Amino acid sequence: MTNREKVLEFTRRPLAAVAALEDDDGKGARLLEPGSGKELRIKWDDLSQVDERKTPLRTSPYLLLIFTDGRQVALADVGFAFAPSIANTGPLPDLPQTLCFRDFRHLSQGIEALLAEEGREKEALGGILLCIALLDGARAVRLDVSREERKLDGLLRKLEERGIRV
Repeated sequence: MTNREKVLEFTRRPLAAVAALEDDDGKGARLLEPGSGKELRIKWDDLSQVDERKTPLRTSPYLLLIFTDGRQVALADVGFAFAPSIANTGPLPDLPQTLCFRDFRHLSQGIEALLAEEGREKEALGGILLCIALLDGARAVRLDVSREERKLDGLLRKLEERGIRV
């Protein structure tokens, strides 16, 4: 089965969290994650490897897309999944190997809850750093993160207004 066939078959499965719309010229596709509105454009020639895998952490299989430039993104039951990047944060304790946009929603809601309480600023900062690593990872695989960056900017402004109390 070709890489193209693997991607199209996987995204056509019942309850697939990512859909594929093949380009008119047949040279690529738009991968769509309806849950977040995210889109990833791919060219079939840019894929070096496509493998269906399983992990003991999840019941559903995922499809790992490895691009010729080294990028890797998975199509999973949570939608797009990708490795975080610590390029702008440095090492972070307890950073998962893989994140998704659902994680961003949970983290940003948690940060808002922390900022609503006194004395939780350091915890909120930890959440913001995780969000930065998540968005940097998403950007590295060429997913648009502009909406999430605006949300994170707002949370950073709230934290800056509060300051961090030691």
